[in-house]
Amino acid sequence: MCGINNAYVLVKTSGGTAIDVLTNIRGMDGIKEASGVYGNYDIVARVESEDVADMVIRKIRTLKGVVDTNTLIVAL
Repeated sequence: MCGINNAYVLVKTSGGTAIDVLTNIRGMDGIKEASGVYGNYDIVARVESEDVADMVIRKIRTLKGVVDTNTLIVAL
């Protein structure tokens, strides 16, 4: 994949792990912003990466406490 892609990743965490997951996500290369939110997901992260899929699959989804993600690739 060539070039930088932008995406928003919605992250659902298991009980009591949201703060730790958020801290870990904020420390990752390629994360431009990450915030805790209310709703169906606990965290929303803005990603800029050449390989968004790798970032989500190998880094975010493998964090202890992450139970689900929804990746929204920026189209416009």
